[in-house]
Amino acid sequence: MTEPLFDVEPLSLFDLPEEATKPATPKAPRVVESPQTPPDAVVDPHVRFLHTADWQLGMTRRFLTGEAQHTYAAARDAAVVRIGEVAAETGAEFVVVCGDVFDDPRVSTRVIRRTLDALGAYPVPVYLLPGNHDPYDATSVYTSAAFVDACPGNVHVLSAAGVVRVRDGVSIVAAPWYSKHPTADLVAEQLAGLAPSDDIRIVVGHGGMDSLSPNPDPSIVRLAGLDAAAASDLVDYVALGDRHSVTSVGDSGRVWYSGAPEVTAFDNVETEPGHVLDVTLRRGGERAVEVRRHKVGQWSFRTIGLDVTGADDVRRLRATLEEIPDKPRTVVQLALVGTLTVSENVMLETLLEEAADRFAAVKFWDRRHDLTVISDAGDLDDLELAGYAAQAAAELADRARADADAGDEDPDAAAARSALSLLYRLAGAAR
Repeated sequence: MTEPLFDVEPLSLFDLPEEATKPATPKAPRVVESPQTPPDAVVDPHVRFLHTADWQLGMTRRFLTGEAQHTYAAARDAAVVRIGEVAAETGAEFVVVCGDVFDDPRVSTRVIRRTLDALGAYPVPVYLLPGNHDPYDATSVYTSAAFVDACPGNVHVLSAAGVVRVRDGVSIVAAPWYSKHPTADLVAEQLAGLAPSDDIRIVVGHGGMDSLSPNPDPSIVRLAGLDAAAASDLVDYVALGDRHSVTSVGDSGRVWYSGAPEVTAFDNVETEPGHVLDVTLRRGGERAVEVRRHKVGQWSFRTIGLDVTGADDVRRLRATLEEIPDKPRTVVQLALVGTLTVSENVMLETLLEEAADRFAAVKFWDRRHDLTVISDAGDLDDLELAGYAAQAAAELADRARADADAGDEDPDAAAARSALSLLYRLAGAAR
């Protein structure tokens, strides 16, 4: 991680009273009431809002360096700004951010203040839920001096579990994280205490789902309870964070992960990042839900898997890379499996050097990349050498083939292949 720590020393657990280090998680929902509705007022049974999550601001990616790292960070900031623009364009009443707004409680004050400046420009209220990366604990970013001092009036931290009235007829059911390791399903705790209501209710939660990644973690969110609450009209929509791809869960159409607004992992993990969800809910007459996706992300992390057994496959990889648009904002992860001769591998290395200059980054997927380089009699065919140089090349080729019969990697053979590769480059034989 390259982001600096707070400009001020974080609070120490040892400097606080004991009770301050033990956040009180309400077992029953707490209701924040709005002003009393006049008897003759008509409550709008319709609401439109934006659902987003997992901004993880302050995040860096270890495979990005220099300019690419700065460009990536700028794109993540731009996605936050774009969400505010989408709110204005769609007529959304508010925005909910379902956990992990910040990547770490120790995120820099620069990130905090710039984020709050961006949120202050939103034309609507913004509700921030503490998640596993930024829980509302004794060292929470949300209680830091930088956050408290810079927080604009339209930004509200959902620090207390329970029901928060957004306006007459619309409520949020908040399930914030108070530590990185909750001992229960926080969303289920809030649903258990809810009484029937005519309000449109939006659950705002965070965490993994048992139907997507079953595991014994006690904090995992259980789909059955969400489906039952939606089917009984107890809640109208469940807005979740933690999964970085847009995902509809279950069959109700009312339980969604928004995904991260900018990609954070390769497409073998994140299948559809880079969006914000535009949600419309209706009650009264016909109960309905409508979810639209708006693209706000700019980057892509592409995985390319390819069997390579010769020069034609290297050329096929070149064609694949050529077709990828917006290369400066694309990271490529390669999983190449097969065998190449020394001369063919020089072709590959030349291609990857060019790609590294054009893309944000090019890396190998270590767990899936399995490429073997061998020396072949044809390796010398393209080298127009004579005399001592030809004799030296032949000797290198012989040494490079030494481990082929033994079946084990010979360090001398590997060094000979490297030397032969360098000879190819100097001779300009690989094109």
